[in-house]
Amino acid sequence: MTASRARAEHPHDPGTRVSGGWVVVAFAGLVGVVLAATSQAASATVVGPAEPMPSVSPRLTAAEQAELMSDILPASPALTLTDPVTDGASALSDAERQDVLAAIGRLADESDLRMFVVYIESFDGIDPVDWANASANQSGLGAEDLLLAIATADHEFGLSADSNVALTDGQLRQIDRAVASAVEDERWAPAASDAADDVRRALAGTTSPVLVVVVSVGALLLLVALGYVLWRFAVPRLGPLLAQLRDRTPASPGPTADAFAGLTLDELDERAAAALVGIDDALKTCEQELGFARSELGADATRDFELILAGAAADVREAFAVRQAVDVEPRAEAPEPAETDLDGVDADGDEVGAPVRRARLTRIIALCEAAADTLDARTRAFDDLRRLQQRTPELLADVVAREAEVSRRVAGARGLLTQLARRYPTGPLATVVGNPEQAELLLANAKEAVAAGQSALAAGQKTVAVAHARGAQNALGQAVTLLDAVDATALHLREAVGRLDKSIASLTQDVAAAKAIEGDLRVTLARAAAQASLKNVEVTREGGDPLAGLQRVAAAEAALDAALASTRDATEVKARASALLRDTLRRVDAQLRQTDVFIATRRGAVGAAARTRLAEAVRLADVARTLHPTDPTSALGEAQDASELVREAARLARQDADAVVVAAAEAEHDADGADANGPITGGMMLGGILLDPSLVRSRKRAHTARIGGGFGGGGFGGGRPAAHRKLGVVRAWWPASAR
Repeated sequence: MTASRARAEHPHDPGTRVSGGWVVVAFAGLVGVVLAATSQAASATVVGPAEPMPSVSPRLTAAEQAELMSDILPASPALTLTDPVTDGASALSDAERQDVLAAIGRLADESDLRMFVVYIESFDGIDPVDWANASANQSGLGAEDLLLAIATADHEFGLSADSNVALTDGQLRQIDRAVASAVEDERWAPAASDAADDVRRALAGTTSPVLVVVVSVGALLLLVALGYVLWRFAVPRLGPLLAQLRDRTPASPGPTADAFAGLTLDELDERAAAALVGIDDALKTCEQELGFARSELGADATRDFELILAGAAADVREAFAVRQAVDVEPRAEAPEPAETDLDGVDADGDEVGAPVRRARLTRIIALCEAAADTLDARTRAFDDLRRLQQRTPELLADVVAREAEVSRRVAGARGLLTQLARRYPTGPLATVVGNPEQAELLLANAKEAVAAGQSALAAGQKTVAVAHARGAQNALGQAVTLLDAVDATALHLREAVGRLDKSIASLTQDVAAAKAIEGDLRVTLARAAAQASLKNVEVTREGGDPLAGLQRVAAAEAALDAALASTRDATEVKARASALLRDTLRRVDAQLRQTDVFIATRRGAVGAAARTRLAEAVRLADVARTLHPTDPTSALGEAQDASELVREAARLARQDADAVVVAAAEAEHDADGADANGPITGGMMLGGILLDPSLVRSRKRAHTARIGGGFGGGGFGGGRPAAHRKLGVVRAWWPASAR
C-alpha cells in the first residue's frame, strides 16, 4: 500500500495560551486528513471502487451489443455466459474441468475477482480480444470479472479485464505470456487454471484497506467538522500527488526478439505497424485532451502532463524513425546467411537480411509499449485533474453553446472551397476538400452525444455521461480543426502565389547569369533544366498549383546555384542557400501542418505508412533548422527531402481514407441493399472517435487489443499493443440525422 503523509503547521502568537482541547482537536483533525488521504492512495489496490473512474467503459445490453457488433462478429457471435467454464470445443476432460473450476474457486475465495473461461474452436478471423470483450459486455460482467476466451483450432486467446481491475499492466502482460505458452502447447486446462492462479498470486501481496478505512472513519466521526474543512482545502494539493503515487507501477521490460519467435516476418511487420498506428492515435488523443485541460485550468496546471506527453512522443519519434529505416532499407546491414537457396531465403524461410529487419520491428513494438506505459502511468492523475464526473453538466452545456457557433462556419467553409476550386486544381485542395462535410457529420455526432450524456446524467450514470461528454467535446474539437484547415489552406495558397512571382524572378536572374558562362557542362545542363521549369510554371501559372510551382522552381534554382557555386564567393553561396532554405522551410511547414491535420482528423482510417513518412518529414525539417546556421547548403537538401516526404505522406493518407470510405460503402450496400440510407463511415468513425463508452477501449478491458486506448474518447492514456487494426467498416455509431 502506498501512503502519503500530509503535514500541517499551525503558527500562533507565542504570547497566546493555546488550550489543550484545541490542540487535540487540531491534531485529530490532521490525523483524519492523513488517514483519509491514505485510504484514497490505497484505493488503487482495491477491486471495484464504489464509483468507477471516468476511463471505465460500461457495457451495453445484450441487444445493443448484438446490433453494434453485427459486422464485427458475423461468424462467431458473442456468448452470454452462465457458467464459470464454458467448453464449446470439448477441450477438457471431466478431471481437467474440475481442475479449472478449482483454480477459479481459489481465486474467488482469496480475492474479490471472479474469472470466466470459454473454449471455442475458432474466432473465425475475429480479433480474440474483440470477441472476449463482446462476450463480457453481452454477459453483463462487472469490474470484478475477468473473461479468458480460448480458440483451440486457432491457437489464439483473448483476455478481457476491466480498466479498474486491481492488476497492473505489467502483471496482465505476464499472465498473457503464461497463457500464450500453454495455448501454443495445446495445454488447454493449464492455460486457464494457471491464469487464475497467476491472478491470485498477483493479488496476494495487495494490502487490504479495511483497517485503514475503519480508523479513518473513526477519526472523521470524532472531528467531522474540522476534518471536512481541512480535507476540502487539502484535496487540490494532495489529489495529483496521490494519483501519481497510486498509478506508479514497476516498469515492465519491453519485448525481446524471442517473444515474437513464433511469428513470421510479415506477421511481425503487421504487429509493429498496428502498434505504431495505435500509439500515434493515443498521442493525438492525449494532445487534444491536454488542450482542453489547458484551456479549462491554465498552463501551470497541465505543465507536468505536457512533460509526460513529450517523453512519450520522443519514444514514438524514435519508433517512426526505425520504421522508416525498415521501409527504405529492409535488407540493409544484414549479415549474409550461411546457406540460402536460389530464392534468397534462409533455412527458416525468411528473406536475406531478415535478422536485422526482425530486430528493428521488435524495437518498434518495444518503443510503442514504453510510450504507452508512460501515458498510462498518468491516466488517473489526469482524470482527477479535469474532474470530469463533477463537471459533466458544464462540459455538455459548453458543447451545446459552441456547436451552434461552429455550425454557422460550415456554410462559409463550403463557399470558400467553391471559390478556391474555380481558381486552383484539385491537387492543393485534396486534403481539405471534404472538410465541411466531415465537420457537419462531427457536429451531428456531438449533438447526439450531448443528448445521450444528458440522459445518462438523469439516470444517475455518471461514467456513461462522462464518456458521452468526452466524445462530444472531441467531435466538436475536430470539427473546428477541419474548418480552420480550410481557412489556412486559402491563406497558404494566396501567399504561395506571391512567393511564386518572386521565385520566378530570382530563377530568371540566375539563368541570365548562367548564360555568360560557357564550356561548363554542369552549368549548361542546370540552366537548361531551369529554363524548362520556368516555361512549365508560366504555362500553368493561371489556374495552376502554386505550391507545386514553388517546389519546381526552388529545386531548379538550388541545382543551378550548386552549378554556379564555383563562380561565386563563399559568402554569396551561403546567402543564396540560406534564402532558398527559408522559403523551402516555410512551404514545408505549411505542408506538414496540413497533412498532420488530415491524419489527425482521419485517424480512424490512416495507416502506418503515411504516418511514418510524415514523422520522417518532421525529423528532416528539424535537421534542416539545426544545420541552417553552419551549413545552409546541406540544410537545404534536408528540407527538400522533407518536402518530398510530406507530399508522399499526404498522398498515402488520402489513399487510406478513400479506401476505408469505399470499403464501408460497399459493406453498407451488401448489408442493406441498393436503398441503403447513406454511408456508414465518416464523422466520429473516420475521425477515430467512438462515441458509445462501451466501445471506447479502456487500458485493460482491451489491453491486448491495440495501443491507443481505442477511438479517441478515452482520455489521457496509452492503451495496449495490438495485432490487428480494424478500419472504419464497423456499422456502429452513426447519427440518425445523417441517415
